[in-house]
Amino acid sequence: MSVLSDIDQTLSMLLPVVQQQQAAYFADHGVYYQMMWTHRDPPSDYAPPDNLAQVPIGQTPAVVLGLPDTMRSRVRIDTYGKPDGWTLTLQTQVDGAVWQRAVDCGVKQVRSADWQQVVEPAP
Repeated sequence: MSVLSDIDQTLSMLLPVVQQQQAAYFADHGVYYQMMWTHRDPPSDYAPPDNLAQVPIGQTPAVVLGLPDTMRSRVRIDTYGKPDGWTLTLQTQVDGAVWQRAVDCGVKQVRSADWQQVVEPAP
């Protein structure tokens, strides 16, 4: 199984949990939860999140949306069009290249993107 497929499999189990927690957060706050990157840099192997203390301005408290103790990718949640939706973005490193995928959980779901290489490996 490739690294990206492994992350996709984890995402298929994690996404319903995050969607449920986002719905609960929205019910309590009237907006979706926004999350900064879970890791400072895209991991190249399983690593514990090291950036969870960083919280977007005006949003408290930090919420850990059912994330595993170690992750093969870093995760970020962006919100848009209050209250239209949110996008979960994942990044990982494979052989020095950074790969990214986005999952749109909004009304129109036009922001989703399959895995794309966003940074070339260093020569």
